[in-house]
Amino acid sequence: MAQSLTIIVLVLLMCASAMTLWLGTRQSCIDRNVAIALPASDAAGMPSIRRLEAGSRWMLLHRLAYYKAGTAYAWHPAYVLLAGVIAAATIFYINSLLNFSILYVSFAAAIVALLVVRGLFGWQQRRLANQLFRQLPDTIQLVTSTVRSGLPVSEAFRIIAREMPQPTSGQFAIVCSEVTMGSSPEEAVEAVYRRTQVTEYGIFAVTLAVQLKTGGSLTETLQTLGDTVRERVALAGRAKALAGEVIFSSRALSCAPLIVGGLLYCINPQTVDLLFYDPTGRRLLAYAVASVLIGSLVISWMIRRDTAL
Repeated sequence: MAQSLTIIVLVLLMCASAMTLWLGTRQSCIDRNVAIALPASDAAGMPSIRRLEAGSRWMLLHRLAYYKAGTAYAWHPAYVLLAGVIAAATIFYINSLLNFSILYVSFAAAIVALLVVRGLFGWQQRRLANQLFRQLPDTIQLVTSTVRSGLPVSEAFRIIAREMPQPTSGQFAIVCSEVTMGSSPEEAVEAVYRRTQVTEYGIFAVTLAVQLKTGGSLTETLQTLGDTVRERVALAGRAKALAGEVIFSSRALSCAPLIVGGLLYCINPQTVDLLFYDPTGRRLLAYAVASVLIGSLVISWMIRRDTAL
């Protein structure tokens, strides 16, 4: 039974790999066509209309997987799904050695696959938001300099789309496209906030809306906003530095069981063999691994919560 189940999982893994390669090739063709049709914009930073339509149909599944259709992910979503399939296959392979109940292992594999998919999507979203957050002071400074020289805000957005590094240039390429289609500058910047959930972009949009509608010195307001955002970036860096000791301690505690187990195996292999060949030892090993993983995830969540601005 275990061998047949392992063969089925391997076949599903091969099918998922083939599907991933096919989806990657198809997405590459779409990106090339978009790049040819719109040479002035960055195709990698633009959301796919097909993905937006699919997101409206599969909203519950997207929320379950923590996937946002309007986000330009560094990894193709098919590769993230492949990682979830590999994680589930790993659980089934480990169970072929431990011989737990298939029902419990199936639930565990589904949970692990879901956690892997959510974790990879969440990691990419946090990485994108962190890069946008750190590049925002330079972005605001560029807008301030452009407006001070007498050019409109829309021209400043075009300069950002050309001169700034990714992912800011990709987001402002979308902003320029939306402004060209008739959206106001503040609405286009607010759309960046909705896609990335970077709070400072929401403040940027409100600042533009107030100053463009009520009048006043836009450059002074943007300069003040840029200084405030720059201070927040420095504060976030200090918070991450102060949390470095806790991060190192959590990683050391997570690696300590592996190091201690390796030393015990070198000193007396019979004591460690019980964890692999005895049924009770296998259960204890599974519980220990699950406890270490859950503890590491909880510590990482607490660090992110305490260091968030």
